[in-house]
Amino acid sequence: MALEQTTVVSYRRVTTLFGCVAVMALCLTWIFLGMRQVMDLGGSCASGGPYVTSQPCPAGAALLSVGIPLMIVAAFLGSAVAAAVAAPTLLLPMWWLLFGSLGWNFLEFGAFHGDLVWGWLVCGVVFELMAAPALWLQLPWGTSGPPRLNPTPSSALGWWLAYAALGAAGSVLGLVTFHATG
Repeated sequence: MALEQTTVVSYRRVTTLFGCVAVMALCLTWIFLGMRQVMDLGGSCASGGPYVTSQPCPAGAALLSVGIPLMIVAAFLGSAVAAAVAAPTLLLPMWWLLFGSLGWNFLEFGAFHGDLVWGWLVCGVVFELMAAPALWLQLPWGTSGPPRLNPTPSSALGWWLAYAALGAAGSVLGLVTFHATG
């Protein structure tokens, strides 16, 4: 007779984890859209100080400087909490979602917005290559580390569904707040 192991999960930890997932999605949305705004201007902008005469940055681009560190903090905090409650960690999804989405921006703007921009195409390929290993490890056939940090696919399904729903909510909030800035 096999003994079934029961894990008591703290509501505070789960709430923190779910909050980190939503914040991560919010920040990814800000980063994706902010990058697109800057790329629309040609790829660079600056505001204030000695840069007054240069191309001013659009309002939403400022969220890039907030979104990147906040997303990293949310991913690390969420991963620490996830390990404590035997949920899937957030570091691999953060990595492949970030580099995959930014790579898409480079590829799209390099190929489909006027003339071919080889520098952006090369960056797009490099970013997609950076995203690929994390995505590979995330998929069921990838080697994803110790079972405690990455539960088996059957035990992780509920977590992934919750992550997807919270990620969608965070992305919608990111869209709303991004467009409210400008």
